[in-house]
Parts: sequence; structure tokens; C-alpha cells
Amino acid sequence: MSTPENKIAELDEAAQAELNKVLGTALGVAREQLEEQGVFLPFAIAVEPATEENAEPELRLLAVQPTEDLDDPEADIDAEVMMADLVQLLQDQRDSFNAVAFVSDVTLLDDATDAVHVLAEHRNGGSVAIVQPYTAPDPETGIWEFSEPSAEGGQIQVWA
Repeated sequence: MSTPENKIAELDEAAQAELNKVLGTALGVAREQLEEQGVFLPFAIAVEPATEENAEPELRLLAVQPTEDLDDPEADIDAEVMMADLVQLLQDQRDSFNAVAFVSDVTLLDDATDAVHVLAEHRNGGSVAIVQPYTAPDPETGIWEFSEPSAEGGQIQVWA
């Protein structure tokens, strides 16, 4: 199966606004979870189509239950399995959304740092990935440090 073409440059203003909305919300929720809990599990943000003229589209937070290893209840949570489950969930419900963003906590091996990774896509064919490195809080100040996010073209998964 071939990968669909990323048409990010061809998206109209409304579609760009929906992508920006899920991206901004996703980064904000991940940052909030890090600051409050110190960690977060993979999740998704989706924007539903507006239901009334001039109505603001609804945002939804979607998550899946981590798979438990019954043989080893202390085993680490498999974030890749959770992300695959989120992709499947959103593929199954893609007609209900205009844009989605998948969010995960990743390690950037080249930089030896952690980062928030957001992959957002729009039903009209555009996709973008954002990576925002972060540093855990200084024990004295308790302040998390978030670097400037960087963007690149993303892979289309939901509307493939």
C-alpha cells in the first residue's frame, strides 16, 4: 500500500486553522500533564466538524487503556501498542472528525533528551509532525524547560 501524498501546502485556511487547533491543544495538554504528573501516556486530540453555522468545532481528547501483561504486572507500558490502538480507533471513527493529533513522549537519541511528539493530520490530506524537546524541572525551582518546537511533514495514517 502506498503512502498518500501530504497536501499540507494545499490546505485552505479553515483546514489550517483546524490543524493548528489540534496541534496547539495537544502540545498544551502534554505540557500540562508533564508539569502536573511528570509523565503522560499517548493520547489523541480530535476536532469534530462544526454543527451550526459559525459554531466553534468541538475538540475531543481520546485515549486507550494500556495493555496489561498478566504474566508480569510490573512490566513497562508499551507506548507503541497504545499508539497503534489510537490510530486504529481514529481510523474507525474518521468520518466523525476533521483533524486529529497523536501525542507521545519520545526520547531523542541523538540529543539524549526527551520530547513531546505530535503528529497531526487533516481529512483533506495534510499532515505535520511537531517535536518539542523538554527538560525535567530543576530540583530547586521546579520549573520545566520546554525548547522551541520544530516541524516537518508528517505521515498520513487516519485518512490513508
